[in-house]
Amino acid sequence: MDFYNLRVPLLILAALGRCCSQSSPLLSDKTNGVVGKNVTFQTTITSTMAFVTVTWSFNNIAPILTHIIPSDTKTIDEKYASRISYNATTCEVQLTSLMKEDGGEYILTIVTSKGTQQTGQILLEVLEPVTDVKISSNLPEAVEFNSTVALTCSAKGSFTYKWFNSSGALVLDDTRMKLNPTGNELIITEVRRTDLRGPIICIAENALESGRSAPFNLTVSYGPEKIVTTQTPTDQFFKKGSNLTLTCSADSDPPAQLKWMFNGVELLQQANITISNLEEKHSGNYTCVANNVKTNRNVVSPAALVTVLEALSGTNISSSTSLLIAGNSTVNLTCSAAFGKAETVGWLKDSKPLIPGDRVILSVDKKSLTIVQVVKADMGEYKCQLKNKVNQDEASYKMVINYGPEEVKFKAKSAVKFEESTEISCSAESVPPSVYSWKLNDTVMNFSRPIYAIEKAKAADSGTYTCEAFNPITGMTKKNTHKLAVTEVGAVDEGLSGGAIAGIVIAVILAVIVIGCIIKCKRKSGTDIPSPY
Repeated sequence: MDFYNLRVPLLILAALGRCCSQSSPLLSDKTNGVVGKNVTFQTTITSTMAFVTVTWSFNNIAPILTHIIPSDTKTIDEKYASRISYNATTCEVQLTSLMKEDGGEYILTIVTSKGTQQTGQILLEVLEPVTDVKISSNLPEAVEFNSTVALTCSAKGSFTYKWFNSSGALVLDDTRMKLNPTGNELIITEVRRTDLRGPIICIAENALESGRSAPFNLTVSYGPEKIVTTQTPTDQFFKKGSNLTLTCSADSDPPAQLKWMFNGVELLQQANITISNLEEKHSGNYTCVANNVKTNRNVVSPAALVTVLEALSGTNISSSTSLLIAGNSTVNLTCSAAFGKAETVGWLKDSKPLIPGDRVILSVDKKSLTIVQVVKADMGEYKCQLKNKVNQDEASYKMVINYGPEEVKFKAKSAVKFEESTEISCSAESVPPSVYSWKLNDTVMNFSRPIYAIEKAKAADSGTYTCEAFNPITGMTKKNTHKLAVTEVGAVDEGLSGGAIAGIVIAVILAVIVIGCIIKCKRKSGTDIPSPY
């Protein structure tokens, strides 16, 4: 069948089917394009099996493209022949190399095999491309709070303007920061350093494309402010002979010129200074002054107070006497430093804080310690701690209290076997250690050690032992006695109880009686008793 001959009847059917048209087969009713680029008119169609004809027309004039489905015949207006691409499956048309005059209404008309018609319209706006976007300023540089800055954005094409900085869109308050009616000029009065924190970018854009200016930076001079000083070490008080470093900084653009003042007199024109081998003459107030040559502003730091002190050293404890006897002696300890001045004094005894009392007395300045009538408990290590603002120093003193002897104690057995070895130990607490002397049954022994050893006990070792302890410093003597019994061999058997020993003795006596009776009876009978040998 010649479908070309059916073209006129089909067009008539298309015209009659307008009253029966369904929803638009186009995806949208408006789109944009840019001169020299491409645009596609998108549809919702996925298949053309039920279609007879597809027609695209421009501004309700003659069709620019006709597609007869049964014969797969396509007719394109010669003015568009080189610029139209057609998708026979979706009926979409792509128009390339757009020109300004391509703008207008495009109509898609579809006639189905049932004689119905679908129609859709889409409006194309062709925009000029955006080019040559740039920013210019009325000032090469500005001074914070003083300058009014006007930035102008210029470009070619169809567009609107937007302004951005490194953190996003510029926030305008319409008083100090505002745009002119066209949006291409940004005006900032009493400019702040943060207003144009760069880079600043101007974007000229239309619905399809945009152009971006080169990053623009404008120097805003400000400060100095937030002046900060540091010192190393950080203490207010310094040891004589130590070093001090002072550092100064301030927020400023351009960078501030810095100088140090000492007690109001210029010291050095630099940010950092170091003073070596500090002396008392270096004590005083140090301040830093920052100046900005662009803003002509000055700022002065808070004063750093420095005090130089001599460190404590050569601390020593001296005693009023070296010989102390418990209950008799009184002693005075004095703490002093060879160099430096102490601000506080502390005393320790055996690593614990010393607690004053009736006998233990501290002077008002705590440098002297007096102990009245010392006792044994006062013996130990005394420590004096001196402190000032830069250091501390200390000294130790070991106090010895002579006392005793106290109670004499024995460590020994009260009974030993004959020829058994044993020891008699005598002890008495005393400082210095006691000198010992011994007696046995009130007879002086030629022995002076605290332990008396007996290698083989004999009867002569039995008796009362007297041990006497003598302290040559205190002049005191203490003594005690101990009794020792030396028994015959076997008489002392720790393995037999008293009952067992009594039983043995009774058995022996009975045996002797029985033997005696037997001998007597034999003699009466006249019978000789043979010798057992």
